[in-house]
Amino acid sequence: MEAVWKPFTACIEVPVLHTVFKRELEREMKKVLCALAVASIAAPIVSAQAMTLYEKDGLKYKMKGDWQIQLRQKAGEDKDLDVEYDDLEIKNNITYDLGNGLRAIGELDFGFKKAADESDDDERGHLEEAYLGFGYENFEFVFGKTDSATDEFGIEGAIESPLKDDVFDKEKVDEGDDLLKVSAEFADMVTVIVSHELDAESSDSSENGGFTDIFASVEFSGCTIGAAYSSFDTNVVGEDRLDLYGVSIAYDAKVVEVGADYSVVDDPNKYDYDFLNIYVGVPVKSFKIGAGFQQIDYDTDAKEDVSAWYANVTYKFPAHKNVSVFAEIQDTDEDNSDMGYLVGARIKF
Repeated sequence: MEAVWKPFTACIEVPVLHTVFKRELEREMKKVLCALAVASIAAPIVSAQAMTLYEKDGLKYKMKGDWQIQLRQKAGEDKDLDVEYDDLEIKNNITYDLGNGLRAIGELDFGFKKAADESDDDERGHLEEAYLGFGYENFEFVFGKTDSATDEFGIEGAIESPLKDDVFDKEKVDEGDDLLKVSAEFADMVTVIVSHELDAESSDSSENGGFTDIFASVEFSGCTIGAAYSSFDTNVVGEDRLDLYGVSIAYDAKVVEVGADYSVVDDPNKYDYDFLNIYVGVPVKSFKIGAGFQQIDYDTDAKEDVSAWYANVTYKFPAHKNVSVFAEIQDTDEDNSDMGYLVGARIKF
């Protein structure tokens, strides 16, 4: 009889054991999934607050992000409303302490705004910056793909400049991919940056060839004075080098910020022109209200002068000031130009 019941009871025990095991497995999986869910929520908070991802034995690894998405209709004739990706950047920075004040520097930054704005599935993130270098106390030398010295020039008041930022931005000599750059700070007041873009075939910073530029600024009592100069080759046979100059001044009185920059293009081949930029900003608690005026004055009758104005407001959340929302309106005096506007949000870490 026992021999008869054993196979029968075994047939019952196997499904029962299987059911018990399945229930236990489901309980454990639920615990794991809950833990993963909590981690997925907590991870962005931790990473947003912890700029340094790794620091040990003289190695420091930092990651930064700058994501800005906005609804924008540009100023001009027959412009359409669009979702615009101003910045979608991930920045990776590595620093090695080599001892005796010497350090090694590496930067690798990727931008994804072109990939987000293109419908082509083959479009991918592109390289924003890639450079290596060395630093000693307040001096640094880097080489590779990065911003030039004159990228530091100017007053930044507009969320989106209606007429470019300055002549260096307009002539596209504020970055390079065959760049050598030296920077230095003195007494936490004076900054000097010198860079040189090699006239190489791989250069894609602009249609121009090599250039050399310098930027210097001094800060004291809330006032910042800056100056910049650039000389570059047009890469056109028979044309001379172009010279660009610029001066700027800004003052932060805490209750109000004012600034202006003036830059000039000295072009012996075509025509000269100058660029004026004026800005006033008023911080009110978590808000910042700003307005500005820009003008391009051409030294020729072949091109008409153009001026523009803008007004904006930015709100930074008190709990996390790296999270902000903003809005801006702007217009130019060009013929048949309609007013432009934008509204959007930004997250940095």
